[in-house]
Amino acid sequence: MTQYVAHGLLRAAHQGRTAERGRCVLHLDMDAYFASVEQRDVPLYRGRPLVVCHTSSDFCRHGVVATASYEARRWGIKAGMSVWEARSRCPHACFVHADIPKYLHNTRLLRRLCERLSPRVEVFSVDELFVDLTPLLRRCRPEERRWEEALRLGRDLKEEIRRKLGLTASVGIGPNKLVAKMASEFQKPDGLTLIIPEQLPGILAPLPVDRLVGVGERMRRHLRAMGVETVGDLARAPREVMEWKFGLVGRLLWEAAHGRDESPVVPGEEEQEVKSFGHSLSLRGGTRDLEYLENTLLGLCDAVTRRMRRQGYLGRTVSLRLRVGYAMGYARSRTLPEYADLTSPVYAAARDLLRREASSGLWTEPVTTVGVSVSQLRRREEGRQITIWECLDSREERLTAVLDALRDRYGEGVVTRASLLGDFALSGMNLAR
Repeated sequence: MTQYVAHGLLRAAHQGRTAERGRCVLHLDMDAYFASVEQRDVPLYRGRPLVVCHTSSDFCRHGVVATASYEARRWGIKAGMSVWEARSRCPHACFVHADIPKYLHNTRLLRRLCERLSPRVEVFSVDELFVDLTPLLRRCRPEERRWEEALRLGRDLKEEIRRKLGLTASVGIGPNKLVAKMASEFQKPDGLTLIIPEQLPGILAPLPVDRLVGVGERMRRHLRAMGVETVGDLARAPREVMEWKFGLVGRLLWEAAHGRDESPVVPGEEEQEVKSFGHSLSLRGGTRDLEYLENTLLGLCDAVTRRMRRQGYLGRTVSLRLRVGYAMGYARSRTLPEYADLTSPVYAAARDLLRREASSGLWTEPVTTVGVSVSQLRRREEGRQITIWECLDSREERLTAVLDALRDRYGEGVVTRASLLGDFALSGMNLAR
């Protein structure tokens, strides 16, 4: 399921919230956000294919694509694609490291612009915001004038973003968050789309079912097996059958097919609790070398735990993610005896999972992606149980504190494990952000 269903529809259903009547919601979706920020700041990148990468390589030879400019998308490059595949599709493109702090700073500026319009602003992701316009439009009568005023507000917001930040955005306006989010995707880039309640059946029904927010590839296959090809087919399906087949998610998707969504715009989502920390790396051509994979895993664990310590979190569940070849991907997890934020316990658990998979005989193809994440988090100030071994020997914790202080002062590359010296430094700045 998509992030929207997980954090929007399901959250509203779980909390039993009912939205107010006569709503008008604006969804702001930045166009090729990371790439647009880089093109704005670096004139050399303008008008050229630009690929922003999540990578540990100084020359962007490994990792995955974070965002591609519209010039690069003409070559079939898209987010989530491995960097080496993007290079093979468009060798003359510019490849740059993702500068997450800079993008977050621009997101905060976007939020302030939206809050001038309405205090009800929800930061949905780094490049998406919801704005509840309902309070601003209550004084507008008749109904048609409300939507005309909403269009004007959306147009003014787009122009202000262009003028003050030098960026373009696609805006969708509708009677709820679901419809507004779908509307923003209809005319990208730099679009402005309004969908009023009376238009919903005619607009939604002909769309392929996977255009509905919340339907991914797996859900699409399940629905197709039931004979559901379009959003209209889903809306005509018996609600009881959807609930029997998919439970709560089935009911919510049936409601979504009718354009219904009660989830409110919740201000302050920028500060929502972190659920996990993770990093992954694409390996060009893949490898079966277990020692190389373990070394890669060590660098990833170093970077993950570094971020956990920087933000003050401890974690207990370690998950290993692998992709074998270019088709089969899966994950394995293990729960640690105690909460931790040091590399050694996280790496030990991830390495054991990796060795178990390597000995299973299922690796008929090279491993092309390896990743690690830590979940079941708690704040460090909540404390953690200290084992007898840590009481007797706290050298790793003291050493880690010194290394963190050095990296904070002189940069991530000032100290590196000897085993990570080579083609790329996995514990470098890009992974530790």
